Formats: sequence, structure tokens, C-alpha cells
Amino acid sequence: MTVGIDIGSGSLRALGCIHEDDKRFPVVIGTYKKATEGIERGNITDNEEVAQAIIDAVTTLEEETGRKTAHTLISLGAVGLSSHHSNGHAQVSRGDSSVTDLDIDNAIKDANRGVPDIRNKAIVHTIPMKYKLDGNEIQGNIVGVRGNRLEVKTLFVTYPIQCMNVLKKVLDKADIRITDIVAGPIAESIPLLTKRQKVAGVALINIGAGVTSILVYENNTPLLISTIGVGGDDITKDIALGLKTTLDEAEEIKCGKSSQLHSVRRVEEIIEARLEDLCIKINKELDRIHRRELLPAGIVVCGSSSMVPRLEYIFRAELKLPIKIASHELVRLTDDTLRDSGWARSYGLTFLAPYDTENEVLKELLTSFFTRVKKVFSQFLP
Repeated sequence: MTVGIDIGSGSLRALGCIHEDDKRFPVVIGTYKKATEGIERGNITDNEEVAQAIIDAVTTLEEETGRKTAHTLISLGAVGLSSHHSNGHAQVSRGDSSVTDLDIDNAIKDANRGVPDIRNKAIVHTIPMKYKLDGNEIQGNIVGVRGNRLEVKTLFVTYPIQCMNVLKKVLDKADIRITDIVAGPIAESIPLLTKRQKVAGVALINIGAGVTSILVYENNTPLLISTIGVGGDDITKDIALGLKTTLDEAEEIKCGKSSQLHSVRRVEEIIEARLEDLCIKINKELDRIHRRELLPAGIVVCGSSSMVPRLEYIFRAELKLPIKIASHELVRLTDDTLRDSGWARSYGLTFLAPYDTENEVLKELLTSFFTRVKKVFSQFLP
């Protein structure tokens, strides 16, 4: 069994999946969800609580399914998860001027020096985006192509090193062998985005309880991974202040479950104000890669707070792009086992188990970064 664990601001979710020869996608055989208070904006604030939740998740799944865990994968989605473009170069080392993997690694190491404040960041993924040889752009696999000067444009996905150290302590305390640590937006993009969308240009926006994450794909390559410290809990707080009510009642009002009388229009105004502010922040992130209003496949919205009223209308008006709320993708892939898009991260992680070598997504992603950051991941193994 492969277990995918998503440590979110409001809850910890874990999925147990197996791979069957006659099934194209991982088969869900167990789920676990527990509310947690030891996490703030995705960052761990109570090591003991989170470590125990991870232990409970794996133990519960093993007991309910009667299977042992072969691989455990963790997603990162806290505020501070970000990405940076950097260019590096290297001289081709072989006598016959053929580019080798060593030359690519040397160019990436050179690009690494251009990441801002790199001393305080842990590099989670290293994704080569574009190659040039002697000034000419090379499409496809560059290994074996002949030239003298190799240039590589690289996307570095980073995480604050102090937060990574806290996570390492929690994983050590939980004493569970971790196979891999993956940026949450990349994990959830596997079940939620099609190759056609990723080639055309698309943004996947996850609105969670405390954090909104953004992943932009174009030409089947990630261009941006970013996090914003705004989520569904902020909408709840706004409603509580605006209507002078409790947080519990505000949450029910936000979800349309309240039995108390209140002004529907007033609630909509409060929600709209927060969503408009979120859209301003999203557009600023898209400006970093010059893709504001320039994503043909539009915006795909997921996450535990993606169904708040008026969201689709506000996003379409403010972002000026086609909007789609992810709702039925997991239903189709899991034969109706999963319905809530909040499970997308946990499920996406299970696609990345190392033995799933025939999976197209695994080839596409892991050959890009897993082999090159194996040393980074190894520090989290017991």
C-alpha cells in the first residue's frame, strides 16, 4: 500500500492506495481525515500533535485495510512554498563536445547560485525548463547533442529551511519511513489537470483553510509555484466580524448551512470583498511570470474552500480568464470513491510511488527533478 499524506491548515488527510495491473490509476482502499490545531497557515506549530496525527493516519489505514505500508509520501503546501527562475551555464566537458548529464548538473548548480536568499531555503524540486547550446535553443532531450557552452533555465521550488527543519523533527518523532516529499500543488495537479491544459497554459488554484496555492503550467512544464496566506478561514472571520456572530455560526453561514436569519446580500458582500482581495494577490503572482490574463486553459479551482458562494463569478470578473471548479475529476479517476477535491493532494502523491514506472506522469515529473534532488530527500529518511 502507498500512503499519501496532506498536512493542511485545518486537517490532516491521508489516503491508502494500491496499484492493480488492470487499473490505470491507483485504487483507493482507505481514507483518514482528522482536524488539527497544531498547524497555522500550513506550518507546523505543535510538533507532538502533528507527529501523533501522522502515526494515527498510517496505523489506522494499515489496520482498516489489513495491508502494510510500502511507501509514504508527504506534501508541502504551507506559506513560504515558492519558486524561482534562474539561469546557469557550463562548458561541455567531453572531448567530442557531446552534452552529458554531468554537464546539465553543473549548469543547474551554477543556476542554483542565482536563487535569492538561497542560504535560508531548502530546495524541494529542481526542474529544468529550457536548454540552449552555443546560444541556440534545443528542444527535447539535449544529452548527446554537440556544442561548447550549455545554458539551462531552471525552476527551483523552495521551502523555508526553518520550516523544513521542523517537518524533519516531526517525521523523526513519528518514526515513519518517508519515501518522498513533494510540493502539494504538483501532487494535486496529477489527477486534476489534463496534459492538454498543461500544454496550453493553465493555473491550478487551491483555496484551503489557511493558504491559497498557485501552480501555473505551460508547454507541459511548471512555470510558477506560489502560496498566499489567505484561505477559507479568513472568509469565516470576516463574516463573524461583519455579522457580529460566532466563528462556528459564521462557518455555517459561509457553507450555506445556517438556520439563523441573516442578510444574504450582506454575506455576499463580505465574501466578495475577501475574494476580490485574493484575486489581486493572484494577479500579482501571475505578473511575476507575465501570464496575467494569458492562460488559454484558464483557471482550475480546487480545495476545501473552493465552493464558497460567488467564487466562480468573482474569479471570472477579476482574473478575466475561464474558470472551472474541480468537482468530478476525482469521482471519475477513483470510481466514485472520492468526491471532494480536497483529497486531490493525497491522491496525487500515490501516483508517485517509485515502482509505478509505467505511469506517464511519473516519467514526466520524476525524470525532471527526483533524481537530481535525491540527496535533499535523503535527509528525511530515518
